[in-house]
Amino acid sequence: MTTLVVNGGPSDDYAEMLPELASDMVVFTGNPLPGPERYAHYEQVTGIAAGSYAELAALRMAARAVGQAPFEHVLTDNEYDLERVGRLRDRLAVPGQSEASARAFRDKALMKDLAAQGVPVPAYTRLRSFRDLEGFVAERGYPVVVKPVSEGGSRGVTVLRSQSDLAAFGARRWRHDLMAEEFVRGEVYHVDAVIAPDFRFVSAGRYYTGCLEALSGANNGSVLLHPHEPMSARLADFFDTLMKVMPAPEVGAYHLEVFHTLDDRLLLCEVASRVGGARIPQLIRRTYGIDPKETWFRLATGLPLRAEPLEVPRAVHGELCITPRPGRVVSVPGPPPFDWVREHVPNLAPGDVSAGPLHSAAGVCWTIVAGGDSSELMDRLHTCEGWLEEHVVHGAPEPAP
Repeated sequence: MTTLVVNGGPSDDYAEMLPELASDMVVFTGNPLPGPERYAHYEQVTGIAAGSYAELAALRMAARAVGQAPFEHVLTDNEYDLERVGRLRDRLAVPGQSEASARAFRDKALMKDLAAQGVPVPAYTRLRSFRDLEGFVAERGYPVVVKPVSEGGSRGVTVLRSQSDLAAFGARRWRHDLMAEEFVRGEVYHVDAVIAPDFRFVSAGRYYTGCLEALSGANNGSVLLHPHEPMSARLADFFDTLMKVMPAPEVGAYHLEVFHTLDDRLLLCEVASRVGGARIPQLIRRTYGIDPKETWFRLATGLPLRAEPLEVPRAVHGELCITPRPGRVVSVPGPPPFDWVREHVPNLAPGDVSAGPLHSAAGVCWTIVAGGDSSELMDRLHTCEGWLEEHVVHGAPEPAP
């Protein structure tokens, strides 16, 4: 039997994660993958998430497989392909997440409609016209967050703080995929989980700064909580309650973001049915000894796991990403000189021109550190941030053409 993969990531090695299936694997990818000769069929498709070529090609393959099931498994790790892959599963009667389930985790307004039956959510509304936005502002006051319902990485998010902001937003070309939500003050935590029959992995973490702050120029990152920290249990309970009202597949990976308000309440920010982005998978590997994506895919395809997560990690890990400023990069340093630094990777090099933070995971460089708990990690990341800010040098913004 054949496994179909619709890939969006730049370097996922499916043959390494799933060697038992690689020789019969059909892969459509938007980015080049290592060792394409290992697959039965491999195509690189420009703009794969924006078009329907992979879906059409897979259906044509299925039509030619007369008298047998063409695909036993259909996989994707890409946020923007979840619904398409769910639709393929539905049409081809392949087990896994359906299109309707994927939409519930992609459409943030629908997501909150469903989630509100189980957990607290901020005030929100789907926007069908600018008049809806005016009404929401009149009812809730400023600030108000406006965002597309199906984007990721904080792309397209706008915070309206005044009447002049509202007027400026009204001057833009209107999008028909927007929602408005009250601005929640406090910290943002995340839960990253892989759930299957007889398997449960749940990791809790805290963002170094909020995703919206990163878009405004603040450095960003994340720290994992030790499982014995009280907030870990609160977040795990919140996740379990949420999953009771969401149409979750039998095997799934999840990235949940939760507001922790100034008066100690937990509110849903959003939840995705995929592995967390940026360096969260690296933090999980270093802390718990498993690759969350490999774990998810091996469970989804019925393969035995090659590693089990540590119940009590020896250390937890955090990551700091230095947000790029508009302009030419002058200097990017090597690793900060501290013995608890575990990894340091430059994303930009001297001479590169940056447009600034186009999404919440953009960075000049990122650094992973180890510590005993989230409090120690935050202190160490603050120390790293001070050192790196002294050594990362940006030039003046490039003049407009």
